[in-house]
Amino acid sequence: EKWMEEQKLLSKETLEKRIAEEKSKIDAVLAEAKAREEARLAEEQKRLVEVQLEQRLAAEKSKLDAEIAAVEEKIRRELELLESRKSVKEEAAKAVEEEAENENEEELDISPPATAPPLEEEELALPDEALGSIEDLPKLSSTTSDVLTADVEALELISMCQADFDSTYSTDVSSSAESCLLPTDYPFVSLLRDSSPYIVNHRHSTIVYHIPGDLISDGEKFNSVMDDIALTWLFGMKIVLCVGCRTQVSQRLNKLEGKPTKLKSGVRITTDTALRVLEEEAGFGRFEVERQLNRCLRSKGANCNVVSGCFITAKKYGVVDGVDYQYTGYPKTLQTDRINRFISRGDVVLLTPLGFTEDGEALNIKSEQLAGFTAGALKASKVVYFSTKPLVMRGSNNSRDANANQRIQMIQRSNALQILSHHGLKIHGKTGFPHWSSPTAAARTPKVQSYLLKMGWATDALDKGVERAHIIACDDGALLEELFTARRGYGTCISQDDYEAPHPEDQNDDLLMDDVGAGVIGW
Repeated sequence: EKWMEEQKLLSKETLEKRIAEEKSKIDAVLAEAKAREEARLAEEQKRLVEVQLEQRLAAEKSKLDAEIAAVEEKIRRELELLESRKSVKEEAAKAVEEEAENENEEELDISPPATAPPLEEEELALPDEALGSIEDLPKLSSTTSDVLTADVEALELISMCQADFDSTYSTDVSSSAESCLLPTDYPFVSLLRDSSPYIVNHRHSTIVYHIPGDLISDGEKFNSVMDDIALTWLFGMKIVLCVGCRTQVSQRLNKLEGKPTKLKSGVRITTDTALRVLEEEAGFGRFEVERQLNRCLRSKGANCNVVSGCFITAKKYGVVDGVDYQYTGYPKTLQTDRINRFISRGDVVLLTPLGFTEDGEALNIKSEQLAGFTAGALKASKVVYFSTKPLVMRGSNNSRDANANQRIQMIQRSNALQILSHHGLKIHGKTGFPHWSSPTAAARTPKVQSYLLKMGWATDALDKGVERAHIIACDDGALLEELFTARRGYGTCISQDDYEAPHPEDQNDDLLMDDVGAGVIGW
């Protein structure tokens, strides 16, 4: 029995050793396989990053080559123009010199008086000292004056006529009943006078601009918009920029996942991969806006800094209508004191669609919602949404009054709420989440849905105290026409119901309350 017990213990120890050896072998094999898999994934990620960098570098190189070619072409044309002007000036100068020589020859061809005795050659000679003193005298420049070429004795003073004239007026006044000179018809004076109420009204006011990601991809429109924003800063406006990057993120995710990304209710479900891509593209968008805006400000002689940082505290949406939005959230608080300090001293504040929870977790915030929330928190005068695919409202054929087939440019907040309700959109008052309930056929199209979402967040900003919201195109000069002219803007302006316009023609009465209904508003 003792021997049997010893054999059992020995067998047990042997079995345990064998099990331990097999387990160590299995762990080693698993560790090696895991290391190989991690190395393979790292290599694929590295290769993918290299391909993306090569593509971006190639795109930047082609863009720079095109800009260089355009600059070279411009320089070549300017040189040709300068050469042509130079040749014209040389020919004109040559003609003037020839004419002057001819006149001198005619004036100097005078025969001596008959009574004067002929002068001998010796009498005409001058002493060498006199010749030396003459040579030392400074030589006179050409007598031709660039300031006044007319004969001074032939000038006369006449009264300036105040006759009616238009821009086609000819400078030839010889046929006028009264000898007079008319001033040039220059429209700048009237334009400046009409814009002066807006310039005064907007000075020292806070304005929030939303820059969409697809605008950054359009170099020409992006440059013109940044140039106009820089001009509004020169007019004394306090500027906050909210920069989006939805287009860049969607393109990156489409390549990674091999299929188009979908949005739920117009909001992205942000996964771990999407959040990483968003962080990269948000940095790129911020850099591009800072670069272009600084260039535009410096070109106008302005000394301004673009400041960005962590100004937003965010919170997750969580599960909404049975959908988990993961790392997508909404802005909860904004550091208004810090932002006001920056913009009050003349800096421009830039915000990206990234917010952080109280625990330091990064969240994706829809940039349009961020712009409306920021404007409301700062009590801004305006929030402006730029759109690369703009829409405008018009009265349809079913309209019962003067709005039929007429463009509707300016509406009130109550009108906007009725339009949103008609198309089935409601913005949650606390989280800003868009809820769609039986949307119309028009609201199911991407362009109209994007327009309605901007209108929804703009109306939410008005509920928080913003005076006016604008949804405008990215065309050259569209921002300036929208802000500094009466009824010349291109887009939609939504204002408070009791808003007092700075210009008598700038009233928000394009749409009557009874006209918001099925078939009355078209796009």
